[in-house]
Amino acid sequence: MVGAATPPQYQAVYRACIKQAAGQGAALMQATLRRGLAELPAQAEAISDVVERNLLLEALAVAREQQQVLAEAFPQALLAEVASAIAGDRASSLSFESLPLLADDQVQDNVHVVRAAQALQEAVQAELAAFEALLAAAQLAPAGDAQRHPLRPEVYVRALYRLARQSPVAATVRRRWLRYLPLAMAPELAATYVALAGTLEGQGVVAPPPAPAAAPSATDPSADRATQLTIRELKQLLAGEPPPLAVLDPTVAEPPPPDFTHTVPAAFQALQDLRKVDQLLLQLRQRQAAMPESAAGSREDFRRALHGQTRTPAQALGLEVVHVMVENLADDPRLLPPVQDAVRDLEPALLRLALADPRFFSDRGHPARRMLEQVTQRSLAWTSVDAPGFREFLDGLQQAVEVLLEARAAGTEPFEIALGALRDAWAEAQPRGRRGRERAVRALLRAEQRNLLAERIADQIRARPDALGAPAEALAFLTGPWAQVMAQARLSDDSGYDDPGGYGALVQTLLWSVQPTLVARAAHQHAHLIARIEAGLESIEHPPAETQRWQALLRQQRVLAQYAAAGAEPHISEPVPLPATPGTWLAPPEMQDSGFVPEPGRAERESETAGPESLPQPELHPGAWVELPAEGGDRLQLTWSSPHGLLFLFTQSGGATRSMTRRRVQQMLADGSMRVVSQHAVVDGALDAVARAAWRNSVWGG
Repeated sequence: MVGAATPPQYQAVYRACIKQAAGQGAALMQATLRRGLAELPAQAEAISDVVERNLLLEALAVAREQQQVLAEAFPQALLAEVASAIAGDRASSLSFESLPLLADDQVQDNVHVVRAAQALQEAVQAELAAFEALLAAAQLAPAGDAQRHPLRPEVYVRALYRLARQSPVAATVRRRWLRYLPLAMAPELAATYVALAGTLEGQGVVAPPPAPAAAPSATDPSADRATQLTIRELKQLLAGEPPPLAVLDPTVAEPPPPDFTHTVPAAFQALQDLRKVDQLLLQLRQRQAAMPESAAGSREDFRRALHGQTRTPAQALGLEVVHVMVENLADDPRLLPPVQDAVRDLEPALLRLALADPRFFSDRGHPARRMLEQVTQRSLAWTSVDAPGFREFLDGLQQAVEVLLEARAAGTEPFEIALGALRDAWAEAQPRGRRGRERAVRALLRAEQRNLLAERIADQIRARPDALGAPAEALAFLTGPWAQVMAQARLSDDSGYDDPGGYGALVQTLLWSVQPTLVARAAHQHAHLIARIEAGLESIEHPPAETQRWQALLRQQRVLAQYAAAGAEPHISEPVPLPATPGTWLAPPEMQDSGFVPEPGRAERESETAGPESLPQPELHPGAWVELPAEGGDRLQLTWSSPHGLLFLFTQSGGATRSMTRRRVQQMLADGSMRVVSQHAVVDGALDAVARAAWRNSVWGG
């Protein structure tokens, strides 16, 4: 699925919307507390349980005492939760990965958070739906889940929870705040959504007509009827001892041979020989076409048969988790329909594996989990089934899926073999891709090391006493290109000499030559300066045209200093403009080897970063996918980041590389020229959806 390009003005107004909402946090909390303190005492008096009534009254008394402090602290808590939502919520205690780490009191707190978020969302649903429709129309909602934007009601409730945890109050007080205050927030939050929707409409965003049938309410337990999992069950599954290997009914699944390594089925032999793919696919598809029942019906029958073979609760829970995970993966709009179908087709093999190992999906190193992750992540490279390379990728995937189904083995080895064969096929499809990435990584490692050292050298130059009166143009050269020259000389030298190449000694001479009070000390050294600058810049393969511009600028500064020292009026026809000074500099060969996208010059960077609407952007990690709307929606995967996080390397589906600085990535994300497709592994998102469903079931079940 390809999203339309997001116009830059929409990105700007979206950032303004988030800033506007965060800026109104104090007023929103003040109104919430006023309403809660006015209305909740009467609710407390109506509670028949004396203990609960007194606990609520105590919580209200504490809120009254801390009313001003809570209102002032809420905007910061809200900003922190918004930043977490922008980052993808992977650090949230509601994520799948966090479950084994939660203590019982944290589980109870999270149940209160989920229950409160559902109640608040139901109270503001009409206003929220209108706002979200506009976000979707402007392509501003996160890819893969239009309802998980950073201003959803859950984020406000989590901000309240963060605020309560930071306050010196008892757990009983904190939980009553979570239970009763969110609904008191509803009128102000609804008004916020109305105002934000008006802002988007004022910028020309038009929402499509609403669908005839409304989607199920977020607070409707039937929305999660596909699973009855609860959080406590999931925690027990993930923390429990491995159950005994199930005795599989041969009519449903065949156990692996005693020595599988030496009796690899013929299907896997064909899988490992990718030249036989067409023959294998033809045979398997002919057999599948001969089956009268539908694929969906077959999968449902298979699930029921396997459920009948479970011997432990862990096995039943494992089957349920795998089924819901597969459904979430197959419904992910970022995956193309043939990939969604392949994931659904793989479900029987995964279910068979879950019966033997109910927790395989929680082990990132498990071959089946790795295969799912790598297949779904790699599929994000394509936005159309007609895109170059997709048909070859799909053929290999379908081949692997059907062979895994044919193998009818419940161990890890079939998935290891299938994943290895797929990787070989991907490498064969990109024969120069790996070598190109290795060459790019070497270039970027050198560049980062040199730039970090050059930055330290530049700081030392600025701190010199004779630099205090130097013109900005001379300092720009010394702390820019010349610091790169000195850094490269030090990195290339193994003699231990303090100033390899003598480039450091030139700093003093150049500083003297451009200051009226010191220019006499550099008399008769101008020719030497020009020659040394030329040689130094050649050592880092500095572009000759840029070198000549710097030479002209420094020559002009020396002339100005000489005129000023003599008390004469300078005769300068036209000032030489300051050359661009990128924050991170790469030599031309390094740029070519890594496909480097240059940074804007210093002045342009300052104009881009100025402005009150600056907000944190998503932090990208290797494996993330982005797309470039202005370039036809081309997709790039972040395949490497430098040790100090200064440089990023992206790879296209065909193996071509493109690199850029972190600052450049953040600027492109901010202006909409880069859009995140997948911040984390698709499988992570599917398992997080399992956890969210379990949290909601826990709320309605308890």
